[in-house]
Amino acid sequence: MQSKTTFRELANPRRGLSALLVAQFMGAANDNILKTLLGFAVVRGMWAGKLGEGGQGLIALCLFVPFILFSGWAGPIADRYSKRTISVLMKWVEIPLAISAGVGFVTGNFWLAAFSMLCLATQSTFFSPAKYGMIPEIVQTENVSRANGILNMTTNVSIITGMLIAGIVSDKLQQGSTSLVDMWLPGIVLTGVAVVGLLAIVWLPKLEAMEPHSHVPSNPLATYMVTGRKMCKSPLMQVATAWALFYLLATIVLLLVTELGVLLNVTDTKVSYLLASIGISVGFGSLLAGFLSGGKIQIGLSKFAAIGMACSMLVAGLAPVSYVLILICLVSLGLFAGLYAIPLQSMMQLLPKPDHRGRVLATSNALSFLLMAVGSLLYWITRPLFGDSPQYIFLVCALVGVFAWFIVIRIPPTPLLLNDYNKTHE
Repeated sequence: MQSKTTFRELANPRRGLSALLVAQFMGAANDNILKTLLGFAVVRGMWAGKLGEGGQGLIALCLFVPFILFSGWAGPIADRYSKRTISVLMKWVEIPLAISAGVGFVTGNFWLAAFSMLCLATQSTFFSPAKYGMIPEIVQTENVSRANGILNMTTNVSIITGMLIAGIVSDKLQQGSTSLVDMWLPGIVLTGVAVVGLLAIVWLPKLEAMEPHSHVPSNPLATYMVTGRKMCKSPLMQVATAWALFYLLATIVLLLVTELGVLLNVTDTKVSYLLASIGISVGFGSLLAGFLSGGKIQIGLSKFAAIGMACSMLVAGLAPVSYVLILICLVSLGLFAGLYAIPLQSMMQLLPKPDHRGRVLATSNALSFLLMAVGSLLYWITRPLFGDSPQYIFLVCALVGVFAWFIVIRIPPTPLLLNDYNKTHE
């Protein structure tokens, strides 16, 4: 009995947050290693031209579709069962999927690698509402914004790391080495990262199920319809829409930057530096937003940052084509994007009641990934229209930033929003 007490004392919120941060770092890194590797491969790698011009948009679409289809199950499951149990299970599932993706690269089987990424995205779908929903369970309410800032910082550093690793591995694959280690390099990297993520997640403290008797619908879309109607009765749907626009903008920018190597005449490794600059700056912006919030949710940061995102993209689209100029614009975009996202993310976690949080986050995730999927599909369809001048797509991104500002300025201060949402659930 004494040993159990000691264990519970050790399982404090700080340890729980640390375990979550490491696990999230590894999961986001793996998603981005595989997605970026496949993106490089269909642009000018081992599967060049297989999906046509702008084919990386279809690769990204494979990553988003599971979030749209299955978040309606993931949310209620996160409410019904312990978020720790779900997280550990999903990390176990990640390991065989990483191995199968590696086999796809070794055998030159594009469809196996793509299917593995689709399954990895499905695994991430069920992990998502559990990891975001447990934040208010493992930290004090006044520290939620700060914890989100640190989580987003960690996520973006992991995205950077994943993209950098993908660029290096992609260049290695393009050298055509017959070395066994080089051929298996994608699988070795992906599996190693997955194992570290599993070792981290088991250190989460025990978490109770928030609503053990909640119903998991047979039709996942039913969650969106029921929860979405409740969210529409308050400004919470505006928060979810503004949050989703952040992901839409990020999707288009990342797809565009992936193919700038040809325009700028640089290697995949240097392109990965551009991708990394976005992640680093978003991370710093997120961390800054968390500390500027001062224990509160500062929606004013999002209003200011939306204009900053639009201006950064406007300059990137109109300035002379230059590696350095694009790098500066992407860093600026990332900083403003981090400031923009944290207040919105904190609202999505704190405003719903604890037993309803998973479903709200799942519905918001579905909306975000729906916009990301639409963005990916439109990128693939419209990319040929821009010909040899893809940099003008940055101007489209500027318009997304303006629309985000239009939505966010209509979100009321947090106390009013909380009152409006609670009234719909009395």
